[in-house]
Amino acid sequence: MNDVRHNLSPTDRVELLCWLTCGSLGAYYLNGSWPTAAFHVQAAHKWLDRHKRQAEWLAIAKLSAIAADLAQRHSELVDADWARDAVEEILDSDDLNYQSELVLRVLDECKRALADKRPAD
Repeated sequence: MNDVRHNLSPTDRVELLCWLTCGSLGAYYLNGSWPTAAFHVQAAHKWLDRHKRQAEWLAIAKLSAIAADLAQRHSELVDADWARDAVEEILDSDDLNYQSELVLRVLDECKRALADKRPAD
């Protein structure tokens, strides 16, 4: 059994951010309130374990903060009729459906958000 964990690649960072953002939207949809930091940490570790990745706590904290901001800026998505099935699918699964319009929109926002955060060389 291979338990080797790899550091996050740029693609992994985008996918983890998307997972956290969609999770925040799902929690908001279910509860009508935004999830706590503990929710983000637990969701991040679930994703990291499933994908055999590792990340420093600071990287998780930064991605969680970006995810919370993105989710709050796009909270209207959970009210859209076309998005409800996608949100419920996210809540019922262990991974994202990258064919879903909701996930594709969030993924695009995540790519932009991380592109804006890249340090200048």
